[in-house]
Amino acid sequence: MIRKRNLLILLVIVAAIAVGAFAAESTITVYYDKELGQINKLVFGNNFLGHGPMSREPLGESSSIVPRVVSVMDYGAGIWDPKRKKPVKEVIDLAKETGLSIARFPGGCGTHLYDWKKTIGPEREHFLYGLDEFMKTAEQIGAEVVMTASYYTGDANDAADLVEYLNAANDGSNPNGGTDWAAERAKNGHPAPYNVKYFEVGNETWGSHPPKVKKISPGQYARRYLKYYEAMKKTDPSIQIGAVLFWSSSWNRKVTSIVKDKVDFGIQHTYPSPRVDREKVKKMAPKEVFRISLASPVLRDENRYPDFLKLLKKNAGRDIPLAITEYNGGFTGLHDPAYRHSLTAALVNAELLRIFMKPEYNILMANYWQFSNSYWGMIKAAGERLYEMKHDYSKPIKYIKRPNYYPYQLYNRHFGEVLIDTDVRCDSYRIEDVKLIEYEGNIKELMRNMKSMDVPFLSVNASKSRDGSKVYLMVINKNTDESITSSIDLKGFAPAERADAWVLNGPSVGATNEDNPDNVKVVHRKFDIKDSPFAFTFEPHSLTAIEIVSRR
Repeated sequence: MIRKRNLLILLVIVAAIAVGAFAAESTITVYYDKELGQINKLVFGNNFLGHGPMSREPLGESSSIVPRVVSVMDYGAGIWDPKRKKPVKEVIDLAKETGLSIARFPGGCGTHLYDWKKTIGPEREHFLYGLDEFMKTAEQIGAEVVMTASYYTGDANDAADLVEYLNAANDGSNPNGGTDWAAERAKNGHPAPYNVKYFEVGNETWGSHPPKVKKISPGQYARRYLKYYEAMKKTDPSIQIGAVLFWSSSWNRKVTSIVKDKVDFGIQHTYPSPRVDREKVKKMAPKEVFRISLASPVLRDENRYPDFLKLLKKNAGRDIPLAITEYNGGFTGLHDPAYRHSLTAALVNAELLRIFMKPEYNILMANYWQFSNSYWGMIKAAGERLYEMKHDYSKPIKYIKRPNYYPYQLYNRHFGEVLIDTDVRCDSYRIEDVKLIEYEGNIKELMRNMKSMDVPFLSVNASKSRDGSKVYLMVINKNTDESITSSIDLKGFAPAERADAWVLNGPSVGATNEDNPDNVKVVHRKFDIKDSPFAFTFEPHSLTAIEIVSRR
């Protein structure tokens, strides 16, 4: 009897050990035949700058407004050569390498004081990177356009004139009356319509933007928005117009209850980072900043998007998509290390891309903030001080790829067209205080949808090629210290014996390329696959793109 009891105890212990080992095991199951839909390429958008000076924006190394006027308005933050009146080839080529699909203009809070009518025609001292110059840039990249109409400068008729300038046929029809803007466009060198499809009314109008812009209520915004909507649609009924939303549910409820079905997409901006005072963030260990920042898209964004979609549908009576026309890691005023240009920010943006592709969040487009130079650029001209841009564009210019550039290049080169389903099982880390990831929203509403405060170490996005001959994985390891070896099971797909991996990584989570352009970089390697499942080891704090061809 004692022996049987001891044997039973032994079996229970062995079973417990086995269960524990299984729970700790990392597995990635990829379901080749479970297609989630075509990948929306408009999530690979970006922002270009062409607006005027705003004293509230950080000026980086320059304390003078004048150099910023020249660089942003005249050079497009480095993408435009005003002497030769053409885009800079090196920057265009770099944009194409990211798969840049939709470009937003004129850029952020600079839109508040932006008068587009001052940016066209031959007689311009500044604004040399104006409306037509931007459109030429987008055409050379092969990108669609989302244009932001200023809420504070001009009125609904000016916004309707903008639509006419961009989209009306040069046939004397003059749909908005007054000046024939299509004829003006033809005089400025572009007789054919640009056919811009997407327009925003205002940028972050929920905020207060000094010196000349006062805070407004959601009711004020919504009522003025409706005037813009009617005037712009009357000029071109085919366009799509977006209304500004916020993390605050009170703002969103008021705006959507007034605009109702007069909206084609809701506009949302996200900048994940620890939501505490900047001085406190500076005192945090880089690893803690990394952990919180990588948790935020999972715990906040993924839990709030369903609420935004439900509210839009409730008031519009139909499904309305979201447009994330600005996003990045939200690291402002943090220069030591420069988190906004670090490996941490790059992995945050890679995680956001995974989320934006999920069909259930109905993301129409997403635009990284922003492409070149200035305060946030994912590329910068080597050796240049911010905002001065004294280039001789007749000579080749060396550009530095900051870490944020690489997730887009990897997705463009090493990801497919059809999203497929995955199941990921791995260890997690826990965020103890949800306030660290919320931003001017409602903690109770966030918690209502949140099933757990745990964040899996591995984040996986999978796709296949249109012809089905390749499977692609994009995997983030959020463990700051340890590699994770995972078993990868490709259900319904027979892999070839050799595959390729490209790993984005650097010496630490706070690593940048500001002083050494090869500090954070992509390393390519081949590896063997004996069968499926197979084992693969993901480096700490890394993004890995895997490309597997089918066995022939």
